[in-house]
Amino acid sequence: MKIFSTKKDKIIVLLILLVVVFFFGLKSYLKIDEQNAEAVEQIKPLVLNWLSYNEGLALAEKENKSVVVYFYADGCSWCKKMIDQTYSNEEVKKILSDKFVTIKINASSENKVVENEKEISERKLATLYQVSGYPTTWFLDSNHSRVAPLPGYVATEQFIPVLNYIGEGWYKSISFKEYMEKI
Repeated sequence: MKIFSTKKDKIIVLLILLVVVFFFGLKSYLKIDEQNAEAVEQIKPLVLNWLSYNEGLALAEKENKSVVVYFYADGCSWCKKMIDQTYSNEEVKKILSDKFVTIKINASSENKVVENEKEISERKLATLYQVSGYPTTWFLDSNHSRVAPLPGYVATEQFIPVLNYIGEGWYKSISFKEYMEKI
């Protein structure tokens, strides 16, 4: 006794099997893909986009964002600590990514930048910003005007209010002390 009497019956059964296999395979694939996407999204840390001086200033002007210029020196343990602890904090990275353009300047370097239409070294740029200790963080407006320097290592819990104060434009209307009393 033959189960499938015609070639047409065999093709129909084969198609049904293919549809069932495809459906269950696709369903499990999509479920795994959704789980992977959720897991990747949960553990994907923000990465700061450190730019060169001139590239960062141009982007800040274009996007109308404030600027953080981080001056560091080779061999500076406090500079490394600031990068490893403060700048690597997820909340700090979120604020910086949302409200600032980030620039990193190696004050030990002879790499060239353009300032006031003159090509100078990053070392000379640090001198023009009157950086006397490392690390030093300078805040600028989107139009490159200097707002304020923040010398030395700054812990995360101290850095976040400063970022918000400048990033949200509070410095234009109230003192930092008034801002801290307000929040």
